[in-house]
Amino acid sequence: MVHRAGADRYSFLHDAAIVAHNGTLFAAWYNCPRGEMQGESVIRGRRSRDGGRTWSEIEVIAADTQKQGIMYVPVAFCSWQGQLYAYVTNMKGGPDLVHHCEVFVLDKKARAWASRGFIAGPFLPNCSPRRMDDGSFLMAGRMADRPGRKPTIPGVAISRGERLTEPWSLVRLLPAGTLANGRVIPYPETTAIVEGKEITALVRRQRGNSLVFFSHDYGRTWSAPREHNFPMAASKIYAGTLSTGQRYVLCNLPSPVRRDLLAIAVSRPGRKAFSKVWKIRDGHCHALKARPEWSYPCAAEFEGKLHVVYTSEKHHCVLTAIPLRSLAAE
Repeated sequence: MVHRAGADRYSFLHDAAIVAHNGTLFAAWYNCPRGEMQGESVIRGRRSRDGGRTWSEIEVIAADTQKQGIMYVPVAFCSWQGQLYAYVTNMKGGPDLVHHCEVFVLDKKARAWASRGFIAGPFLPNCSPRRMDDGSFLMAGRMADRPGRKPTIPGVAISRGERLTEPWSLVRLLPAGTLANGRVIPYPETTAIVEGKEITALVRRQRGNSLVFFSHDYGRTWSAPREHNFPMAASKIYAGTLSTGQRYVLCNLPSPVRRDLLAIAVSRPGRKAFSKVWKIRDGHCHALKARPEWSYPCAAEFEGKLHVVYTSEKHHCVLTAIPLRSLAAE
């Protein structure tokens, strides 16, 4: 258990993120006093210096200290060249009404987070930024057609090389913002697998298997969507590539209880198709005194393990550390 909500005035917790930075694991999430995006929403987190066994006191990454009506939801971390960045969406005027994506930087001397301004317009990150072979970073997520709208368009943000606090370019996976039949995707949470200039994006749908898009030019243009044959429940997906050369995807599998079963699938090294699947969580966990929903995973590789954080019943942040050797799919 990384953090159990309810010990202070924040009883709602969701959408965890994790990163390894300078030998320390950082985990964070968004907190609300009562329900999802009700009242206020702040980004808070903890640190671990022993591989996730114990965790520090709570720290605040982003909060509406000036009472401007800003809700911060969610956060995506990036560790690069000794600096730690946190990309956080600003919502204002109501839940899911996205305005800007703001970047916060960890001040090592002050041991506190400071805003460095906006890097994009109405964009909501769902996946940690990934460095591409052309030197730029790609961050998968979703966007709105203009500020103050709900982000119903799957998209990616692309940095200007390694200038991670300067404006990023936004690219829609659906140029018209809708599917071919004119329908929008209500919650098109997007994740990406980066392999050279080839990018594979998976996008959540409410019904049916998630959609897959392909880019052959570092995310600047995208194919039409296709439906893959991997059954997934309607929830956030998180994907990447392990140091072993294996693709992985974290997702909820269809089950009788909503988001009851959280799983990881991997490919063989250097292969594209997923070939083996394991359960991470399934049903009530008596040891942690926690229960489903197990959802909204994020992962970071550190010291020979894949550290996966996720939500428990939208109240707690839970960590599972998976040895990489146990994920062999030969």
